Amino acid sequence: MEFSGRLDSVSVADLLQWASNDGRTGALVFRTSSREKEVFFQEGAVVGATSDDPKEYFGQFLLLEGYLTEDQLLEVLTWCRETQRRLGVGLVELGILPEGEAQDALRRKIEDTVCDLFLWDHGVFYFAQRMPRQEELLPQPIHTVGLAMEGARWEDEEERIRRVFVHDEVGLCRGSRWPGSPEDPRQDRILETFEEGITIGELYERVKGSRFRFLEAAFDLTVQEVLDIESVGEGGARGSSTEIRIFDLLMEQAAQEEVLFSRRHLSLPLEVLDEFYPVWMEPESREMSLPSEVEAFRRRMDGSVSLRSLIMEEGADRGRRMEILLLELRKGNLVLLPRPRSEMDSSEEGRGEGWLGRILGRG
Repeated sequence: MEFSGRLDSVSVADLLQWASNDGRTGALVFRTSSREKEVFFQEGAVVGATSDDPKEYFGQFLLLEGYLTEDQLLEVLTWCRETQRRLGVGLVELGILPEGEAQDALRRKIEDTVCDLFLWDHGVFYFAQRMPRQEELLPQPIHTVGLAMEGARWEDEEERIRRVFVHDEVGLCRGSRWPGSPEDPRQDRILETFEEGITIGELYERVKGSRFRFLEAAFDLTVQEVLDIESVGEGGARGSSTEIRIFDLLMEQAAQEEVLFSRRHLSLPLEVLDEFYPVWMEPESREMSLPSEVEAFRRRMDGSVSLRSLIMEEGADRGRRMEILLLELRKGNLVLLPRPRSEMDSSEEGRGEGWLGRILGRG
């Protein structure tokens, strides 16, 4: 990394200006412990942006903006899987969208992906000398000044919306003008999936897409009295939120030290992981409490389960588990055994704890 830092010390607007002023070509990568976005520059102008959050994929954007139907999306995704081509190419090749309209949709999606970064209150960033395939880039770049202005508008607008939707546990009900006259496909989707008493957070999980665009559409429906606020709630488990925030800070610090890399940089084949069995050496004193899922994962690292099995368990957040693993390795809290601990305990060299002492330099 030739340029890296934390978002609480450098604003996204300043980073866009830096890339523009220096005429940079490459990717600005933005990360938290659970999310990653990349913004691609060609000679200082934005030509692409991606997110690893499935709720923000291009296909979701196309559905929510009314560019295509679910059947059309399924058709084009099947074509993309069979041909190994990108979604934007498939839209044109299958005649679902004219090339100009497909480019316009991609441009709007890129703008939303970048503007969402203005709403991140923490994270790390770094610049990397890499670019995606040409078909993933815009032929006409986006100037950073316009993006910075729109991002600032998102910040102001979200602050205004959050004065009413103070947190994601706010419960909604039908308003006096239900069902009203929805003004766009996203509002249609909100009303289609709406249930009495549903919270803002639950409704977003059904609608998906850009969280800001969702909040904007739901807020407009509330202003129109199509929706109303039924309850404010307590804003979720505050202790848990604090724990997750602390964990994010740990992950950011590790990333800033160039220890944690994007999952795509981890080139070890999964079959190699089968050969190692992690044992977590719990410190005598605990500096802080961490989320329960982190503690549960740590307890599973007892030398009886292979790394592959731990990471690939059904329902597991694999990316998050890999990050925990890398962080514990960096902190020196993990020992990787060549075979299960039970086998080592029963072998001649492993009688007692001699083998463990030798690994840790204590025997």
